[in-house]
Amino acid sequence: MHRSLIAIVSILILLPLAAFGDPVVTHRLAVTLTPASGGITARDEITLPRAMARERLDLRLHPALTITRIRGGQLTTVAPGRHELAPNGEGEPIVIEYRGRIRHPLTDISDATGKQQHVTQGWIGDDGVFLDGGSGWYPQIGGHPIHFELSVRLPAGWQAVSQGRRIARNHWRDDTPQQEIYLIAGRYHRYATNAGPATAEVYLRQPDDKLARRYLEATKRHLADYGRLLGPYPYPKFALIENFWESGYGMPSFTLLGPTVIRLPFIIHTAYPHEIVHNWLGNGVYVDWAQGNWSEGLTTYLADHRLREQQGTAAVYRRDQLKSWADHAGDEGDFPLVRFTARHGDASQAVGYAKAMMFFHTIRKRIGDDAFHSGLKRFVANKRFQTASYDDLRRHWEASSGIDLDDIFAQWLHRTGAPRLALRAPRLIDEGERFRFTAVLVQTDDGPTLPLVVPLHFRTDDGMATAVRLITATERRTPIDLLFRHRPLSVAVDPEFDCFRQLLPEETPTTLSTILGAEKVVVVLPARADAPLLARYRALAERWASKHGGLWKITTDTEIDALPGHDPAIVLGWENRFATGLRGKAAAPEALDRSSDSYVQAVEPTPGAAVLFIASHRADAIDGLARKLPHYGKYSFLRFTGDEPRVVEKGEWPSRTPAMVLGKEPPTPGRRTPGTRNTPPTTAPPSVPPAR
Repeated sequence: MHRSLIAIVSILILLPLAAFGDPVVTHRLAVTLTPASGGITARDEITLPRAMARERLDLRLHPALTITRIRGGQLTTVAPGRHELAPNGEGEPIVIEYRGRIRHPLTDISDATGKQQHVTQGWIGDDGVFLDGGSGWYPQIGGHPIHFELSVRLPAGWQAVSQGRRIARNHWRDDTPQQEIYLIAGRYHRYATNAGPATAEVYLRQPDDKLARRYLEATKRHLADYGRLLGPYPYPKFALIENFWESGYGMPSFTLLGPTVIRLPFIIHTAYPHEIVHNWLGNGVYVDWAQGNWSEGLTTYLADHRLREQQGTAAVYRRDQLKSWADHAGDEGDFPLVRFTARHGDASQAVGYAKAMMFFHTIRKRIGDDAFHSGLKRFVANKRFQTASYDDLRRHWEASSGIDLDDIFAQWLHRTGAPRLALRAPRLIDEGERFRFTAVLVQTDDGPTLPLVVPLHFRTDDGMATAVRLITATERRTPIDLLFRHRPLSVAVDPEFDCFRQLLPEETPTTLSTILGAEKVVVVLPARADAPLLARYRALAERWASKHGGLWKITTDTEIDALPGHDPAIVLGWENRFATGLRGKAAAPEALDRSSDSYVQAVEPTPGAAVLFIASHRADAIDGLARKLPHYGKYSFLRFTGDEPRVVEKGEWPSRTPAMVLGKEPPTPGRRTPGTRNTPPTTAPPSVPPAR
C-alpha cells in the first residue's frame, strides 16, 4: 500500500501538497529523541529560495512542540501549531529550535469486513518511532517541495532511518524534491548489500540472517527487473524496515511492514514487489491528488498482475478482481476513478485497485504491449519527482501509439458501474472455402457505454489452438463480421476476463467475500452450543456486525424458522440446526477432524442466497477466525487447525466460462490452493463434512 493512506486519514497538520516545479525549501535537521518519554528536541536550519525570502509564509509545527529560539526571521502565532513566518529578507538561513513530546496512540480504522488496520499521527516510544509529515515533527513551510539533511541522536542500540541516502549511522540526506520527511527509529539490526543501481537494506527488530538475505536478494532481483521495465531506479537505496505494529506502507526508498507481514512466505513475492514499484510510481512520480490516485491501480497492474502473468494465472487473478469489485463495490458502492485517493475499506480498494487495474489492462489491450510499455517508460522519465495525473499518462500513451485515447479515458474515469456483455443474433455461414461468423456484441446494462476491447475465443475444427479475435466496442451495439478458414465450433466472450464487466453466475464460485461484502447479513448463532463456545461465536458476530451500522442482524437458530431467502446468512457452529440443511451443498476436505479442525465454507443453497458456514469445537480458535477470515475472501472453503488457528487447506468451487454459441466451451482457468493438502473436490459441490 502506498503510504499516502496515512497522509489522508491521520494527518494532524499537513499543508497542501507541493506542486513540483515550485521553489525548493532545504532543511538541515539535528534531532535528539528520548523514546522512553516520547520527547523530541530539534534544531532546523531552513534555507529558502530567493523568491520566498521576502514573503510572509505559513509555517506549521505540531501544537505540542514549543519553539525555544528563532533566528533569521520573526514568528507570529496564528493558532495552535500554525504560525506566520516573516524572513529577515537578507538571504540568511532561518534557524528554529524547538522541543516537546509526540505520542499519539494507534487508531483503529478497520473496515467493514473486520480487517484490522491501525494508523498513528506520530509516535515516539520505547517500542519504536514513527514520524511523517502529517505528524508535524518538523517546521513545514507553504507545502513547497523540500530537500533535507537529517542527523539523529538516539539511545545506545537504536538506529534511525529516513528516505534518501545514508551518510553515516543515523545520518540521512535527500537532494531530490520530496513531499515530506520521514523519521523511523527502533532497536534495529541492519543488513545491507550492493543491488546494482542502489543499496539494498533490511532493518529487523531481532537478528535474522536468513530472513534478511531473502529480502536482500529479492530487492536486487526486483530492482533489476523493474529497472528494465520502467527505467533507472530513482533512489540510492531500497530498505525493508520492520515496523512495531502491523502495517504495509510504501515510502520513498523504503517500505514499512509489520512483524507478522514480513514473515509470511508469500509476501516477498507479492506485496513486497508492489512496494518496490511504488518508488517509480507514487514515490518517484508523484500523484496529483486533485485528479485522482492513478498510482495504486497502475502499481497493482505492473506488480501483482504482472507476477500472475509470469506464473500463467493472470486470467484467474483478473476474474478475482472483477468478483472483488462486484462483491464490495458493485453498482451501489462504486464511484468514479477520479474520486479515488486512498484505500479506506474494501469498497474503495475494489475501485482504486481492482477497477483501476482493469482500466490499465484495457489501455494495454487497446494500444498493444510495445506502445503501452514505451509510453509508460517515457512517462516515468519525463515526470520524475513531479506531480502527474491521468491526463499525463494519456498524453504519453497517445504519443507512443498514435491512437486518440481521450474518449476511453473520459468514460472510464468519470462513469460508474460495469457493463454486461452478450452475443446476439449469432450466425455461421459456409461460403465454401471459408466460413463467415456474424453477430452483434451488446452491452446489455442500462448505464453509459464503456469503451472495451472484447476478446472472442473461437475453437475451430482444425484441432489447433483457440483463435482469438479482438472486437473494439465503443457503442452499445457492435456488429461483428469475421472470416475463418476452418469451421468455428464454439465461441466464448472474454473467457480470460480481459474486460472490466459484470461476471456471469457460471463464472463466479461462491466465496467468503460474497457474504462478507454484503450490505445486509443475518448471522445465526447456535443456541445449543455450550456457553464458552456460544460466547465466542457471539463475539465474532458482534465484531463483524459493528462495522455495518446496524444493517447486520444477529439471531439464534431457535429464533427463526428458516434462513433468509433474500439476504446472505452466516451460520455458526456444528450445533446449529441449519448446518444439516447445508449437507449436499458444498465440498469439504477429506481429512477434517472436528476435534482439532475449524471448517469454513461459502455456499449458495438457493440462487441469490449465499451462506457462510463457520464451525469449530475449539472455543479458543474462534477469535483467530474472526480476525483472519476477512483476509481469505477469495476462497470458497478453508480448513484450519489448532487454537491459533493455522490454515492447512483452502480452495474454490469449480466454475466455468460458458461458450455462448456454436458448441462446447473452451476450458476455464480454475484454482485450488493447498495449505498442506491439494486434493481436488470429487464432485461439485458435495456436502458439509461428517465428523471423523
